[in-house]
This record gives sequence, C-alpha cells and structure tokens, in this order.
Amino acid sequence: MFLTLVFASLVPCYVGCNTGAPDGQTLHVLECDTETGAAKIVQTVKDLQGTTYFTFDKAGRSLYSYIGEKEGGKKVGSLVRFALEGDRIGAMTRLAKLPCETPCHLALSPDERFVGFAAYTSATAGTIPAAGGEVKSVVHSNEGTGPNKKRQKKAYAHCAFFTPDGSRMGVIDLGTDRINFYEPATMKPLPEMTIHADPGDGPRHAVWSNDGKFLFVINELGNSVFSFAFDGARFSRVGKWSTMPDGVSNDSSKASAIKLTADGRVLFASNRGNESIAIFEVDEAKGTLARRNIAKLSGSFPRDFELLPGEKFMVVGHKKDNEIQMYRFDRASFSLTPVGKPIPCWKPLCFKFRPSVR
Repeated sequence: MFLTLVFASLVPCYVGCNTGAPDGQTLHVLECDTETGAAKIVQTVKDLQGTTYFTFDKAGRSLYSYIGEKEGGKKVGSLVRFALEGDRIGAMTRLAKLPCETPCHLALSPDERFVGFAAYTSATAGTIPAAGGEVKSVVHSNEGTGPNKKRQKKAYAHCAFFTPDGSRMGVIDLGTDRINFYEPATMKPLPEMTIHADPGDGPRHAVWSNDGKFLFVINELGNSVFSFAFDGARFSRVGKWSTMPDGVSNDSSKASAIKLTADGRVLFASNRGNESIAIFEVDEAKGTLARRNIAKLSGSFPRDFELLPGEKFMVVGHKKDNEIQMYRFDRASFSLTPVGKPIPCWKPLCFKFRPSVR
C-alpha cells in the first residue's frame, strides 16, 4: 500500500505600495498558495518610498523599480534594481537618477536593454539602459488636452510599454487622450504611430494580446477598454467597451488595471468607485471583447490585481481599505469569490509574480 502526499504549491507574489507608508514599508513579499488561495506577508522591505509599480527581468533574478529621494529639498526619482535571493528581496543597487519626480510606471524592453518610465505630474517619459547609464527623456506637450477640466488640465504621462519586438516604446498620456511612441535608444518621437483616444477618455494602462496583433487600452476617465489592431507599423481602432454596469454614471468610478489570462482569452479591468472587476471574453482573431460579468468586490478602490499561477485565484489590492484580498476565480461563470480574511497592507497598488513561477 502506498501513501500519496499532495503538497500545496507556494509561490511568492511581490507587492508594491503607495508612498507615505509608515517606516517606508512599500515593498513586500506575499506567499500565496495556488491550491487554496491562502496568503500571508513573509517579507517587508523598510525605509523606502516609491516602489509602487515594478517589473522583473526574464530570468526572475532582478526586480527593477524606482524610489523617491530628496536632493536640496527637492523630490527626485531614482531607478533601482533589487537582487532576488531565492524568493526574498535582497540588496538594492541604484542605477540612475531621473530628471523628474518618482515615476508612476516603468517597463523593461523585451530585449532587456532598456527600462522605460513615465512620470505622471511632470509628464516626463524616457528610457535608461537596464545596466545603468545615461537617461534619455522628453516632456509631453500640454497642447491638445482633453475636455475634463479637473483631470486633464495638462499632460499626464501614466504608463510606459514596449512594442512586442522592443523597437518602439509607447507612453500613455491621460491628460491629452493620446498614446505617443518613441525610439527607445534616443527617445525620438514617432508621430506616425500616435494613438488617439476619444476626448475625455483619459487612457491609463495597456496590455498586448499574446500574438502582438492587438493592443488593449483601459480608459480611466471613460471607464472603458479600447482595442487597436497593430500591423507592426500602425494602429487601427477595433472597438470600445464599457467596464461599468449599464446605467451607472462614469463619474462615480475610475478604471485602473487591465490584465489577461495566460492564454489571452479572458480580459479583466478594475473599477475604483464601483468596486468591481469587469470580465470580458476575447475573440483572439478579431480583437473584440464580449463582457461576461462585472464582479463586485468586498473592499474598496481596486488599483491593481493579478491572477495566481494556475489561475484558480486572484490577488486584489483594496487600496483605500489598506488591505489585500484573495479571490477564487471561476472561469466557467466568470466570477470572483472572496477567500479568507483580508491581509493588512498599506495602500497596495501593484502585484507581480516572477517569470519563473508564472
């Protein structure tokens, strides 16, 4: 007679938090059980401010982020790299000082040559060699700002991302309803690639389809998702879909994060204010979306979320509640169900799993 033991699969999820955390606790390691959805914080890095959004190298050995520092009474941002020692966060290396405040987003190019960044308030965007070196940057023009007088009074660079081949970098500008593109090595503008959102949409973040033929963009102010077809040189609009329940005012919520399942067939978009995640089925051939559910959450202000490896569970940050909540994801019904108790955490707003455990 043989006794078969089944061990739960524990994986680390890395959590970035808003600035202003007590003791600078803005970077954590959350240990997650992919079979039960149980989770707990097992490491906290202290005395840092600004490790909000971050990314990993392909090997999963380094975590690239940025920190906020003061220089002559002025706040400046710096690109940093953390070594990963097993699943834990190790020593930090400063790679470059930025010509702006702490960015709100960054991305690593597919060839791992450049780290791209977007700084919201100053509308500064640029690239830095991933090994450290000279910063190339531009400041977005305020010309052509959107009609939302409160949120679009100037340009606001909100997200940096690369084309699938890494030859161009896109920067989403919420204030001007545009996505601008640049050559990563020089930050030379590529105006022929510019994407225009509808006036007042306030684009925020983007994600590529698995085959790189479609770009999905979430609109913070319009509470919607755009789909654009990409032929390798130009973009053409496919369609736009609301992330909100029918009949609910866009003024009551602000869309935030956009993610895809590993196979690219299900898209998620979170609503801050409506406290929900809209779930869409993706037509991979056409790049169109079909909304299947708007899953209500148990907490408020879901700034970011991520599916666990295996995609049975999702981790969500309830920013205004200062907590992390695990949810069970049922793909057949496109539903989310809370699992366990909330985990206390200062304003969580970025979740990522290392490439080696995805």
